[in-house]
Amino acid sequence: MLLIIAAVPLETKLLRRQLLSPQTVPVGPRQAFSGKINNQPVLIAHSGVGQTAMALQLTRLAENHPLSSVLLCGCGGCYPGSGLKIGDLALANEEIYGDLGVATANRFIPLDQLDIPQDSQLMPPLQQSYPLQSQLGDWARSILPEAVCGPFVTVNCGSGQQLLSEELEQRTGGICENMEGAAAAQVCAEYHLPLLELRGISNPTGTHNPQQWDIVKGAETAQLAVLELLTHWPEQ
Repeated sequence: MLLIIAAVPLETKLLRRQLLSPQTVPVGPRQAFSGKINNQPVLIAHSGVGQTAMALQLTRLAENHPLSSVLLCGCGGCYPGSGLKIGDLALANEEIYGDLGVATANRFIPLDQLDIPQDSQLMPPLQQSYPLQSQLGDWARSILPEAVCGPFVTVNCGSGQQLLSEELEQRTGGICENMEGAAAAQVCAEYHLPLLELRGISNPTGTHNPQQWDIVKGAETAQLAVLELLTHWPEQ
């Protein structure tokens, strides 16, 4: 079945209201919800905020449920040059670990550019970014022409000040900042699961002014896009 996963329940509230014949499903110590939306069998789950929480929960789900694809939805912050604004829809074509590496006095060195010994038989290769270009992604862009498509940047520390926001945007080419996507992309790559990531813009990066944030609006935008996709979801 299709897994719809978000960090927090607010980001699936509208979707859960659309579930037909909903049932609770145990996922470790947590609960998920199964049912159908537009005749499409779905499983709706929540990871919690952050990369570790997402990797843990998504691994549990991949190990214990017959997943066909993963659809990650939620809120995100837009970078200054993205052209996005609050309430707009963004679709990832790549996920990048934005602050995984070493910050020196002069520059940031990404993890995959550090001289770290590796052994492919004992560990996965170090990878800073994960492309999300696939037939599923191409199809989603055709269904959601209003979505702005580009790289997403996953961080542990959100860019709540202008200089950090500009540095991350310049270094990555990202359009949207979040806290879970790259971890989801890494897990999906490990399990060979197609991943779509949709985010509604809830705020600009570079500020933590609450008057410039609308999390409810961002969450709503992403969920309405998911419902549109499910109306046209391709048969497996």
